Amino acid sequence: MGRLYTYGTLILILVFSGALQAQAPQVLSVFPSSQEIAALQDDVIRVTFDQSLDLSTVDYTNFKVFGRWSGPAEVAFSLSNNNRTVEMTPFEPLMAGEWVTVTLSKNIKSVSGENMETAYVWNFWMAVQAHPFNLTEFSLIKTILLRNPGEGLLRAYGAYAGDLNNDGFSDLTVINETSDDLRILLNDGTGDYEDFEIIETGDASPSPNEGADFDNDGEIDLAVCTAHHNELRVHFGDGTGTLLNQTNYTTGMNARGLGIIELDGDGNDDIVVANRGSSDLSLFQNDGFGNFTATTIDPTGSGESGLVVTDFNNDGIQDIIVGMYSSNEILVLEGDGNMNFTEAAHSEVNGQPWMLAAGDLNGDGFADVVSANSSANNLAVLLNNGNGDFEPPVYLTESNAVFPLAIDLGDLDGDIDLDIVATYYSSSNYIIFYNNGDGTFISGPVLEAGANASCAIIHDRDNDGDLDITGTDEGDDLVFLFESNPLSLSVEEFTKGLINIEPNPFKDFLRIEFSEICSDCTVELYNGLGNLLFSIPVDQQEILEISLENNEYPPGIYYLKFIDGNRFEVLKMVKM
Repeated sequence: MGRLYTYGTLILILVFSGALQAQAPQVLSVFPSSQEIAALQDDVIRVTFDQSLDLSTVDYTNFKVFGRWSGPAEVAFSLSNNNRTVEMTPFEPLMAGEWVTVTLSKNIKSVSGENMETAYVWNFWMAVQAHPFNLTEFSLIKTILLRNPGEGLLRAYGAYAGDLNNDGFSDLTVINETSDDLRILLNDGTGDYEDFEIIETGDASPSPNEGADFDNDGEIDLAVCTAHHNELRVHFGDGTGTLLNQTNYTTGMNARGLGIIELDGDGNDDIVVANRGSSDLSLFQNDGFGNFTATTIDPTGSGESGLVVTDFNNDGIQDIIVGMYSSNEILVLEGDGNMNFTEAAHSEVNGQPWMLAAGDLNGDGFADVVSANSSANNLAVLLNNGNGDFEPPVYLTESNAVFPLAIDLGDLDGDIDLDIVATYYSSSNYIIFYNNGDGTFISGPVLEAGANASCAIIHDRDNDGDLDITGTDEGDDLVFLFESNPLSLSVEEFTKGLINIEPNPFKDFLRIEFSEICSDCTVELYNGLGNLLFSIPVDQQEILEISLENNEYPPGIYYLKFIDGNRFEVLKMVKM
């Protein structure tokens, strides 16, 4: 009996001791949430762990905030919840509508001394100013010639809109393939650009690019790879508006895609490059001082070209999404946070993917993908099903849209969903596709370029709280500045004969007659401020009657928006 008691006691002691063993800290929740579309500028960035942290590891080396255009954010830290919740308040506001990355390194420790098992990374978008009815048009306010007198073709392939001189405004770095240089245009504080500085880079056709803080000095650096050769070039910013001390590394052939990624858990900005010619990916591991070590991986498929980095499965670890130019595929490589990747979601697309973009298009909290498929003249929208795979692709096409090669996402109309601007090389234009909120799109404005449109980026160029578009043209070496403007509210501008409303003015009831039998349409009602009051689906109907007789609808001005596929109409109404 005594031996049984002793044995039982021993078992209890072992179990109890096991329960006391230190565990690696885990992230329980984050705010703003992963893939949030409209984080506010006064929001405090917050992360909650499952246990108390070692306060000595709560610092800027382990908790990093980077805005795609505003750059590294200096933040004030505060802790609560028995040192389990860390709050980060940026000293300077993040830019409207920009993509923000928060990186937590695995060097964060619990109070018992255990490190996190991997880094934890999440992304969100900053909010923009809302426009009435979620409709926005864009006007060309300026065209800038990038050539100096007597210069020939530069081939201005693309641009990066990061704030290089820390004045809070979005600058412009244009990458030129033929002249092998960068041209930096500093924002004058009004959303305009005047003179430019030329940064010579050497021969090799610089092209895809992205900003990060590679040497952890708090300034924006720029990574550029060569579309027709095998180089990665890292340019270091000094915060004054220029880029210095270029360092070159060898990639595979025809480096067509580039992304910033956290590969190994140390919290530093690493780089992944997609090589179309050698059909592989180059991974560049950062030592924290801006020095890189390269490895190569060779996923299934051929012609790795377009590339975007995001957390596809919401596990806090970044994944690589690759567009295969030669085999017409989109492939997700899920990361484990320790330099290893597993092939996961896969989809065939109609056309050769040239460039990819990622973000939550349908509001379910998961990152979706859009592919610009050059040869088929279409965009493929691939929604994430939340179970690690894609829904079948849905294609966006336009008759005047030929050879799409660039794409960007942003909330262009302030309705808290991500819209698309796509660049078409051969038809030389940029086309906007407005999101209906569920990952379906209607065609918006067509913005004209010069000879060969090469890239359009979305940013708040004039700091007025809404998003503008900046386009480049590689045939004429031009930069186009498009400014967003809410559409006019006049009845005449929107009346297209799709619907008729009786009576108007009205008192209690509206009768809406459709010019043709409506199938899978939507009617939306807005108040005079442009706030959505309700939405009604319409299917196989000729007439719709709506009651507006209760106190929720006081007398005044209202707007009715009718959506029928790619067509829409907005009518102004008065309630007596």
